[in-house]
Amino acid sequence: MREIAVTEHEAGQRLDRFLRKLLANVPLGAIFQKLRNGAIRVDGKKCKPDLRLVAGMRLELRLADADFAAAPPAQVRAEAREPVSLDDRVRTPRTIQPRVVLRDDDVLVVDKPAGLAVQPGTGQSKDLVQWLQQQPFGVRTATFRPAPAHRLDRGTSGLVAIGLSPHGLRGLTAAIRDDEVEKVYLAVVHGLPPQRGSIEEPLLEREGGGTREPKVVVDAAGKPARTDFERIAIAQDRALLRLRLHTGRLHQIRAHLRHLGHPIVGDRRYGSTLEFADATFLLHAAELVFPHPRTGERVRCEAPMPAVMQRHAGSA
Repeated sequence: MREIAVTEHEAGQRLDRFLRKLLANVPLGAIFQKLRNGAIRVDGKKCKPDLRLVAGMRLELRLADADFAAAPPAQVRAEAREPVSLDDRVRTPRTIQPRVVLRDDDVLVVDKPAGLAVQPGTGQSKDLVQWLQQQPFGVRTATFRPAPAHRLDRGTSGLVAIGLSPHGLRGLTAAIRDDEVEKVYLAVVHGLPPQRGSIEEPLLEREGGGTREPKVVVDAAGKPARTDFERIAIAQDRALLRLRLHTGRLHQIRAHLRHLGHPIVGDRRYGSTLEFADATFLLHAAELVFPHPRTGERVRCEAPMPAVMQRHAGSA
């Protein structure tokens, strides 16, 4: 049997919704059955699925270990009161450590270096989520651990917002969903685009394809997408652009700039003739503005352009 104490971060949730997150391997119907037969109890009593959790309640779960398999290992161990050694985690090499830009109880904003993936993936030995697991800050419960509210491509550098508490993550994801987040990027591109313009072309995600082929293309069957750009410097056959997103489609900037005929330097998948190590390219998330989940005040974060972009932009 496992016992889990309800913290203030889970308080107010319905019991069935809490259990769905905790027992991701167990179908909802089976969870209801376990509540009926007493395999899951609260403070020693059978309870209905719509019970509202209160901080200090204790859940008793007479379940198989496999039922907990989908829960984050660090969380399950913490609830079982077992120590979690850093030796059990994959360490992120110091050469690609993210830089903390902002941190409070609910929100963390980091400047992610190019080459560091945000989420774990096949063939990747390092990612931002693994780095988060190594940090001492943030809330960790049976159903929550700090997590990014959005993604950047592995090859892109710049700002990523992370929810350090359930309230923080919910607030950030809601702000993104409701289009309350402003994102500004810098990119070094081939050729000399117009001084300014707007690319308003639908984008379609392709099935299959190799690593050298665009994953997203301009297509009338795709989803609406808009990217505004301004040329802020030129250097020989390249230009430095400032870009503002009005939608958040997969690979939006990369696909739109390829369609414009000015691919991002180093982005071989989308038409660049150059290639950098670790699949990086010269795209940087430079500004991020969002309403703070706790106070509602607008928060502005900025990250300076990486040295490699400055070199390739020349006088820019």
